[in-house]
Amino acid sequence: MDVKTIAPIFIAKTRSFWLGIVPAVLTLIDVIVRAFTDAGQEPVAAAISAVLGQIFGWTPDQIHSAMVALAPIYALIVAQQRSGLARPYTINLSKEAQVVQAIEDGRTAFDAGKQIGEAIKRAGGR
Repeated sequence: MDVKTIAPIFIAKTRSFWLGIVPAVLTLIDVIVRAFTDAGQEPVAAAISAVLGQIFGWTPDQIHSAMVALAPIYALIVAQQRSGLARPYTINLSKEAQVVQAIEDGRTAFDAGKQIGEAIKRAGGR
C-alpha cells in the first residue's frame, strides 16, 4: 500500500495562473473601469495597445473587445488545469518547500514503519 499525498504548488508556477487567472483579472479590471467611466477608458487595453499597437496597429477598443471575447477561454483553461486530482495552490513559496519536506519526512517514517511491520510478521511466522 502506498501513501499518496498531493503537495501544494506555488500558484505562480502554474499554467492556469498565467494563461487563465492573470488574463481574467486584467479583463475584469478593464470591464469594471469601463462600467464606471466613459467608453474608451480601459487601462489594461490601453497599456497593451501602447506596445502592440506600434507593431500591429491595434487600438485599445480592439484589444478590449478581444479580451472580452476570450474571457470564456480563460475560464476553460483554469477549469482544465483544476480538473481531476489537482494539486492545491499556495501563495507562499517557502510553504510549498516546507510541505514537500514534511511529506517526504512522513513518507520515510511510513516506509520505516512498514518495514518494521513486515519484519514482525516474518518473525511471528516462524
